[in-house]
Amino acid sequence: MNPVLLDDVWLRKGISVIWDNSMLTKLVRNNRAVSLREFFSYYKSNWPEENMHFINEEMLLVAGLDAALDTLDAQSAEEWVTSEVYERIYDFQNWAEGQYALVFWMSQKGRWKEQIESSRYTWLCDGKDRGKEIELGRGIWNGAQLSVSRIESESRWIGLFLARIS
Repeated sequence: MNPVLLDDVWLRKGISVIWDNSMLTKLVRNNRAVSLREFFSYYKSNWPEENMHFINEEMLLVAGLDAALDTLDAQSAEEWVTSEVYERIYDFQNWAEGQYALVFWMSQKGRWKEQIESSRYTWLCDGKDRGKEIELGRGIWNGAQLSVSRIESESRWIGLFLARIS
């Protein structure tokens, strides 16, 4: 297991997932998250920096991935994340060159499952396939989930962080 991340480096670089409501409140106080649809449109427009909505000029906070997953059956959701979502994450990382953080807001911590012995992170589906698990960590971090760290703040587990997909 990787060391727990206690500092705020995840606000400035890497690819993270957070689910803590109090942290979200702090992040969006004078800013806003972008929808998954906006994130996809940024990709299509080759990351138009001047039109992107960053928080503190360093972080792109994306909401809606969990809702999109809930509209799909488990197999389709896993395939979609592994191909479509991952492609955009990887492209963002290459475009950002370590200058920006990409953070996905997932509203329910309880739907994440951590298998410590295998460093796997799965997501519990809702909707038609409620309760089935998909390999969301592998889809988001493309096999680099072995390097993922837990983000903790005020002694609470608030998310997951990976500095870079290799």
